[in-house]
Amino acid sequence: MSGHDAPAAPKPVRLLRKRKPAHLPVTARSIALFRLGEQCNNDCPMCSNTGSMEAFFQPMKEVMRRVGYLQSQGVRQVVLTGGEPTIHPDFWGVVAALNQHGIRWDINTHGRSFSDTDFADQAVFEGLGRAIVSFHSHIEDASMVISGTNSRGHYETIEGIKNLLERDVWLMLNYVMTRQNQGTLLEYLGYCATNFGTKYQVKVVFPSTAGKGGQWDGIQFRFHEVQSEIVEAQARAEELGITLVFEGFPNCILGDAKHKNISRSGFGETHYLDDVSGNDLYPIQFIEAEFSAYPESCVDCAAIKQCPGIARSYLNTYGAGEFVPFPS
Repeated sequence: MSGHDAPAAPKPVRLLRKRKPAHLPVTARSIALFRLGEQCNNDCPMCSNTGSMEAFFQPMKEVMRRVGYLQSQGVRQVVLTGGEPTIHPDFWGVVAALNQHGIRWDINTHGRSFSDTDFADQAVFEGLGRAIVSFHSHIEDASMVISGTNSRGHYETIEGIKNLLERDVWLMLNYVMTRQNQGTLLEYLGYCATNFGTKYQVKVVFPSTAGKGGQWDGIQFRFHEVQSEIVEAQARAEELGITLVFEGFPNCILGDAKHKNISRSGFGETHYLDDVSGNDLYPIQFIEAEFSAYPESCVDCAAIKQCPGIARSYLNTYGAGEFVPFPS
């Protein structure tokens, strides 16, 4: 084959999937993911949002209707997300409405708004107890590329993390692996331990190519390229006393048959409020199952029950040669 020939296509793989119910009753323990719109003041090139104009922004009247809908369905806890939820012009109005309806709220954020101590104080006063903050690199240049922001944005996120921790907000740092931060995860963990302490979790995410940023070259890589780093990071996190969790990694790549991946949301969300219509609650597990699959060779793997599988798009592109089932 000449140097200009395209690589051979992977051999066809018979794919299996876990079947999850398309409807799931809301209970007292249910948590809904509640998107205020995809508008954001970062511009992450890997963004997993849809990019649909219909999902870009929801006006206050519609958001209030959705809060009422959630209450009518029995939802008593939500995770606010975006885009960036804190830049919605009626953010505090949304929070007030949730509180009035007796709905607890957490947040998925880039953290920059919380660099303002008054904003952080108000959030805690209004009931914020948990936050997922996207912090993909401690290295300024890499962070700016991955998050599509500037130096100020990078340091606002760091300050926001510190402010949330100082106010005893339970925190998860969201670290999506990219070409820009590849090889720096152990150093990142050390930076976090030195600057933030250890009372939080770090969620390491294998990037999704399903959203509008799916073609970005910074996330075009394979599991085996980061596997050794992931294994070493687990040992380093244990040394530092940091809780390390994962999203999107099959158990054989983690080297642990018993590890349970965090879902794509991270805070135990069970339902997703349709962000276009605002009228349907879909089970998170059903959505994830629709995107994921298992090579036929995985059917007898000892980790099959807890393994999240592999993105169908990944298997169709690269095949299943990387994945070695655990003996049952």
